[in-house]
Amino acid sequence: MPKTVSATEAKNRLGAIIGWVLQNKDEVIVESRGEPKVVVVPFSEYERLKGIREQVRRQEALAKLEKLREKVRARNQDLSGEEADALADRFSREIIEDMAREGKIKFKK
Repeated sequence: MPKTVSATEAKNRLGAIIGWVLQNKDEVIVESRGEPKVVVVPFSEYERLKGIREQVRRQEALAKLEKLREKVRARNQDLSGEEADALADRFSREIIEDMAREGKIKFKK
């Protein structure tokens, strides 16, 4: 079960809190004025959380691309399937390149 400490206690006892987190493989919630502000977690848990965030980000990006593809198809019903796929592919690539330039994703060409 997570432990909760005040920000002052966390400041004064950081070493002990880190030791508790590592020993118990649990987290410590740090509160300021009774409000949770940060959590001290084992590094392995942080790495797991990063992986989950990346999966969610990829799922969201894929959903956006799928929506875009449907929009393109709806607006271009007079195109053949191959033409619509080529157009959707072009737009998808442009979006991915834009996201890579903005640092939102890492993309290797």
